[in-house]
Amino acid sequence: MIIVRETELLTLYDLLKKIRTAKTTEESQRLIDEYTENVGTDSDGISDVLQEIKEIATELITLRQRNTPSDSRQKLIEMSEKQRQEFAEAERILGNNLLNYHFQPIVSAKNGAILSYEALMRPISDICPSPYHIMKYAQLGDKLDDVETATFKNVLNIIDKNTIRLNGKSVFINSIPTASIHETCWEEINILLTKHSSAVVVEMTEQSELDDDELENIKAIYKNLNVKLAIDDYGTGYSNVQNLLRYVPDIVKIDRSLISEIHNDRKKRHFVKEIVEFCHDNGIKALAEGVETSEDLRAVILIGVDLIQGYYTSRPSAEMIEAIPAEIKQEIERYRTEKEDGKRLRTYKAEKSERVSVSALAKEGYEQIIIGAYGSGDVTISSEFGSSFETRISIVNGYNGRIVIQNTELTDNKFHPCIDIGENCDVTLFVNGQNHLRGGGIRVPESSRLKVEGDGRLTITLTGDAFYAIGNDINSKHGELVFEYGVNINNHSAVGVGIGSGLGGKIIISKGQFSFNISGYQGVGIGSLTGNSIVDLFAADITMDISSQSSVAIGSMKGSFKGTIIHSSLKAFMSGSDVVGIGTLSGEHAEVNVCESALIVDAAADRCSAIAALEGDTDFEISRASLHITANGENALGIGGTKGKTRLSITNSDSIVNLTTQLNYLDYVKREDVNISGGRARFSVNGETISFEN
Repeated sequence: MIIVRETELLTLYDLLKKIRTAKTTEESQRLIDEYTENVGTDSDGISDVLQEIKEIATELITLRQRNTPSDSRQKLIEMSEKQRQEFAEAERILGNNLLNYHFQPIVSAKNGAILSYEALMRPISDICPSPYHIMKYAQLGDKLDDVETATFKNVLNIIDKNTIRLNGKSVFINSIPTASIHETCWEEINILLTKHSSAVVVEMTEQSELDDDELENIKAIYKNLNVKLAIDDYGTGYSNVQNLLRYVPDIVKIDRSLISEIHNDRKKRHFVKEIVEFCHDNGIKALAEGVETSEDLRAVILIGVDLIQGYYTSRPSAEMIEAIPAEIKQEIERYRTEKEDGKRLRTYKAEKSERVSVSALAKEGYEQIIIGAYGSGDVTISSEFGSSFETRISIVNGYNGRIVIQNTELTDNKFHPCIDIGENCDVTLFVNGQNHLRGGGIRVPESSRLKVEGDGRLTITLTGDAFYAIGNDINSKHGELVFEYGVNINNHSAVGVGIGSGLGGKIIISKGQFSFNISGYQGVGIGSLTGNSIVDLFAADITMDISSQSSVAIGSMKGSFKGTIIHSSLKAFMSGSDVVGIGTLSGEHAEVNVCESALIVDAAADRCSAIAALEGDTDFEISRASLHITANGENALGIGGTKGKTRLSITNSDSIVNLTTQLNYLDYVKREDVNISGGRARFSVNGETISFEN
């Protein structure tokens, strides 16, 4: 029998009245704890009574929750007929995985190259055509886990089928931090994430409702898979430095609301600059999303963002495009140059058929001349020789025309090209009078063509870490280069190419006198550094003086080489550690054909050969020509290399080869691979004549 005093009974009655209004079990337990603290449980049976009250309270709260609709359920109840149709359609889409994806490029703020794509959901439906519908009704119907699972499964399968097309680029996958992937699909998704970890960036919206344990678990999963993490919409909502440090992402996407009209809003620029600086201080890349105008593009590049995404660079498309429009890419490069220069260049746009005076423009403060802004046509650039101006010439994409440079000296102290040709151009450069380019040469991108002709003189003097006089940089290919006129090239840079580029391209020299004076660490006179090279010489007169640790006069450092020399003269004087006159240092193959020409190659190096693939196969044919080779070094060879096979054909030619070497020449050039017919051929090794007759 339970005995309860009157005072205790009144207190219990009061407790029951309060518990009737409790909305959660936590609240009812708090009320019971307060009663116990104030009254105690010393009386017989009070503890049992309190336990019964607790169980009744729990049942009451459970029943009340069942009969009270949640916010989501309440919204479902209050839906219009149209909304009910959309809700049903969204469930059908998720249930049948009726989802496509479009891909928006994410590009480098340095050169406009596409580095990644964001996969954007596109429902296959007329009733629910946008991702907004799917997310809205998935949340109401408690189906966000379905969205998360479908997104990862679908996009990862797209990546798996497009690894060749992606070619090292990554794909941003939108993730809902509070949603989970279905356990039945996790194994398949985990396998694909592991397989393509370098091609995946998981993009999450910053969510304050994630507690530390949940966030650390998510971060640990992706860290173990070597998958990068990006934070979306930074700069709005719960965004703050402390919250950002909780995520420690690889990439921060600055919200479009901060980017829109940023060029007109000083406060936005200041805030975004602080975000970018914070990112860079912590090893995080900053991405500006929602870039929709040229002005905003320029603003974010000058602020210093690393990546750009928006309609201005490229709209989302069903296919992963390989490149953004060439004119936008050139614009990005121009703004990047402006940032590096630390000021905005004053530019002058030349009219068609205009004669432009560099000296007059320089006096007015112009630093850049744009050619082609008003369409293709001939333009003359002139000055008084002897006066050098820090002015550069930029040629817009698609230009087709003739540019005359007359007694012009241009200087670029920032080591940019003095003449920068755009994409898809066909330019004829006519040289008249005395002309000099200092600090930078002429850039010809892979998609363009340059023909050089004239009756004057063009000298290009280069300095800096890397160089090219006419062609493209060490990481690019160059367009077709055609010369009907010679140039003089002086270089004192570390690494580079006189005429050509790092990755190579087509070079045709039809006539003209050329002189090269090159010194540095690695240098190529005509050809390429790492790519395959093709060079054709017709009626050219070329003199080269090259002093580099590693060098090639005509050919490639690391690629294969094919060359034709007809009616031409070549004098190459070379010194260094590893030297090849015509051919390649470490490429697989060198094929050289010489006809009715005069060649003099004088090489002094530890490892050298006049005509060769030094570590590959050499094919050399010479007919009705004069050849004089001097090679001096511990591992010197006149023709051919030390590892591959050398095939030599000399027909009706006067050939003299003098070697000073510690190598036995006949160990590398076999008699059966040498064919000498007519003319005079003399091979001398360490003062002793050797014969190729069997």
